[in-house]
Amino acid sequence: PSVRTAKPRLANPIVEDKKRPTWLAVGSRMPSMEYSDSEADVKGDRRFSGEKKEKSIWVSSLSNFSVQYNFSVIAITLKVMADKYPQNDWVKELLKGVVFAGAITGQLVMGYVGDLIGRNKALCLTVSLAGIGALASGLTAWGDHYAVYGVIAATRFILGVGVGGVYPLSATKAAEESGSTDVQKRNLRVSLAFFWQTPGALFPYVFALILLFILPTAESQFRVLLAAGCIPSFFILWATMNEEESSEFRNKGDQISTMEILRDRKMMFNLLGTGGCWMIYDIVYYGTSLFSPTIVGKIFGSGDNLVKQCWQNIVVQSAGIPALVCGIYVQQRFGTRNLQIAGFLAIAAAFFVLGLLFDPLKDSPGPLFFFYIVLMFMLNWGPNITTFILPAEVYPPKVRSTMNGISAALGKVGAIIGK
Repeated sequence: PSVRTAKPRLANPIVEDKKRPTWLAVGSRMPSMEYSDSEADVKGDRRFSGEKKEKSIWVSSLSNFSVQYNFSVIAITLKVMADKYPQNDWVKELLKGVVFAGAITGQLVMGYVGDLIGRNKALCLTVSLAGIGALASGLTAWGDHYAVYGVIAATRFILGVGVGGVYPLSATKAAEESGSTDVQKRNLRVSLAFFWQTPGALFPYVFALILLFILPTAESQFRVLLAAGCIPSFFILWATMNEEESSEFRNKGDQISTMEILRDRKMMFNLLGTGGCWMIYDIVYYGTSLFSPTIVGKIFGSGDNLVKQCWQNIVVQSAGIPALVCGIYVQQRFGTRNLQIAGFLAIAAAFFVLGLLFDPLKDSPGPLFFFYIVLMFMLNWGPNITTFILPAEVYPPKVRSTMNGISAALGKVGAIIGK
């Protein structure tokens, strides 16, 4: 008699590890939970602990500093340019929005390229684009104000593609080259790399303040402000171009097609959490951060000179530094999901209080400025960290960079809405 044999069940090509959490399962502390799909690979990378780990973290940190510097510098640059180059309404909208359109492109493309050819090779490619875009925006914009703003818009799109690609690649690189399989330790590395986005958002105002004293004309000031965004990119390129890929990437298996990702229900459920929350957060963050000079002007009046505006915005952006330190501690103590939930609630409360008090305090700039700083603290405290580290936490190596890029791209869709 014939013996009927059962057909072997095909393994999910994306998520072989059943222990990997969904975004809803990363709430409480899980110090003992390990990335079992890559444990052997990470142990294999422990021979690099020391110099390689330290180099990896400063490369990821400098990458994140570069991202936020290049995003944020346009706000103060437009203030510097205003007297020499008239600004129609379309100018501010275009120059603040075009970089995010480029970033979405970079996040989607470079995230996939990172899974295809390697994190370090893709990072070299993306920071090269960022460096070229930043340098060109400062050096090639000449002519009347239409020509100048048109060239800056075109070059900042290229810049956006470059800095957009940094998001998925720096987070993935920081996690995979941490030398540990413990979730909390990996998240700490990713958080420490991300921390440098806040100094990156602060530095344009510090740098502008210096340039206002040492350079004689607005022409030279705005060009140096924009072109300086290329400097971190070239350091990152030099440090990364000969780096070996992590064992997790080398042993991840065959590349997964986009259609296979889209058909995976668990992957789409995770994307709802990682990408959807990132979109909501970026709507409020960039809707506030990019217009910080305008908001501060509303609080103190528009008559303040550029030096005073720089100091005011330095104070505002500095609120993010203790907020991130506090947020990283809370994340390590209570887990990613709990920090994200608490962070969104805190942001909602801060917006409610500021909205409630704005009119009653409009003639009292001191107290109103204090509540605005509280809002900036809350914006940096919770989801600012968690939206960045969640994709590196919940997605497996085969699609980690791709899904991180898609999540980040959804965030930048929110940034376009918010701006």
